[in-house]
Amino acid sequence: MGIVSFCPVGHRVKVKAHLAGKKGVCPTCGATFRIPRATATPSLSAAARKRLPTAVVVSLDPDVAARLPLAGPLEPAPADAPSEADRMADIAAGESDIATAAGPLAVIRHPAIAAAPGLAWCLAVPGGTASEPMDAAAMQAWLDARKAAGNELVWRSDWADWKPISGVFPEYLP
Repeated sequence: MGIVSFCPVGHRVKVKAHLAGKKGVCPTCGATFRIPRATATPSLSAAARKRLPTAVVVSLDPDVAARLPLAGPLEPAPADAPSEADRMADIAAGESDIATAAGPLAVIRHPAIAAAPGLAWCLAVPGGTASEPMDAAAMQAWLDARKAAGNELVWRSDWADWKPISGVFPEYLP
């Protein structure tokens, strides 16, 4: 009997039952995740669906609306630029240099990265060699790809020493 699970990105993954409770790697995106002890069900039960909030339409005061800033159009990516999904797939498959693959579409979400977006980052495993310096977008892309195993060390160019990834980015660990 197999287990049906879902990676953090949402891809459906079928694994053998004897792997329950162990770490798995999504064959689609390369994200690591813990395989559940039983089949995970992504759909909500009828009772859970009834507890979901419903949307309420509200009107906006015209005076308030007049003071809101106008949103301009986003600058389109160059025609020859790969899509974000293609770049993340290349990163997950190890077919792309993460520092160049992150590009301008990477979104900086983690406070440690957003606090100093112009600084360089490096990764290393204890006793290993450090990675090439990467920019903030590349570091966020590496974290989003869920490649962290938990034993890595991270360094930012304004830090005197290396820090365990578990202390800086605990939410990205399996």
